[in-house]
Amino acid sequence: MEYRGKRFTVVQGIGPDSWKWAVHLDEKTVKSGAAKTRASAHTNAIWAIDKALAPKRVKLTPDLMDGP
Repeated sequence: MEYRGKRFTVVQGIGPDSWKWAVHLDEKTVKSGAAKTRASAHTNAIWAIDKALAPKRVKLTPDLMDGP
């Protein structure tokens, strides 16, 4: 499957309440996890993609906040 240009998979694990997900963020980076339901595994994969693609926040130091 694909979401926001990133490929991810959701597969059933060995047990009845075992689902595994994996997100391919780039050529070298893969995030993965497990969940009890297919829907939650799908949601976790989407959250991982959203988190990886979120704009990075810049933390201002007191020196930069005062201005010239």
